[in-house]
Amino acid sequence: MGVAVLALTLLTGCFGQNTVKDSLNDYQSRLSRVLETPLTEPRVAALPRLTEGSKLKHDIEGLSINLREFYAIQDCELGRVVAERNTSLGKSQLPSQRLVYESKLLSVFSSCEEALRETDEALANTLADWKQAKAADYMKSWANLIQTSKEMRLGLNSPERLLARENNKDAQASINSLYFLDDLLSSDALAESVDSSELETQLKIILSARLPASLWQTQNTLAAVLPPLTAELTPALDNIACVDGRPSDTAKILRNVFYLFFIEEIQPVGSLVNNYHYKLTPLWEKWQQNPALHPLFKDYLYQQSVEGFDKYSKAVQSHVSMWQQFLGRCNLSPVA
Repeated sequence: MGVAVLALTLLTGCFGQNTVKDSLNDYQSRLSRVLETPLTEPRVAALPRLTEGSKLKHDIEGLSINLREFYAIQDCELGRVVAERNTSLGKSQLPSQRLVYESKLLSVFSSCEEALRETDEALANTLADWKQAKAADYMKSWANLIQTSKEMRLGLNSPERLLARENNKDAQASINSLYFLDDLLSSDALAESVDSSELETQLKIILSARLPASLWQTQNTLAAVLPPLTAELTPALDNIACVDGRPSDTAKILRNVFYLFFIEEIQPVGSLVNNYHYKLTPLWEKWQQNPALHPLFKDYLYQQSVEGFDKYSKAVQSHVSMWQQFLGRCNLSPVA
């Protein structure tokens, strides 16, 4: 527990800008001072660990090619690509490079099959069977990239920082990169080999931003801090006098605290959470339907993108509703 709390403390200190956790701390401190009462400071848990990559990984078998078949395809580009499997690149265990290799195989099968169709019908039919098998392997390789690559696992599970009002590094670029990975399953992508350099660039963006993890840790922070704060503030605000709807000085000060810290600092981060959530939701929903992705991986996505977002939304709505009732009773505008 101590390590998790320390990690979250470090998150709020990165990049020289206040995060939502800093704003929540300031907000709570000012309210406590005005009300002259201590307010609970709940601990925020780290994201649950993503299942180990070894448990999510698909095993992919190589092509079984006899010598006659191997020599027969040497005049095709397929022969060169198959030979790559025996090189250091071909044997690489990096999920991204394995996907590139599998895509190369798929892209050259059709042309080689057509070239052999007139001279060796049996081998051409064998190539057609290979192509079908490798199409399934390509899907498995893609799933391995999504579930086991370092960049994706850190991007989904290890936030370096919480969201702030501004300077959320590479956030939109990261969203584009995640959709780029999804597009690798499109018919257009399958027609050509994957550009290795472009793939690595997109993965670096995902690693740099770690947007899903930062998004989910931010919404979990708000979901953890706001409910107990709302529960303690509700009776305290009810005790603030506003005789005949006229606000007392204390009521005005509390309104100012709400405006300066919640509306000006915390609510904009909530808007970012909503924005990024709705941009990524179609992707998560699509991946839930992909049979190549492991159920445990899908469970993690669902817990964060659906259940976590629902808890966060309810926490914010309840907190805002409490303030609306107080401000309405005292005839105060939310704006200072």
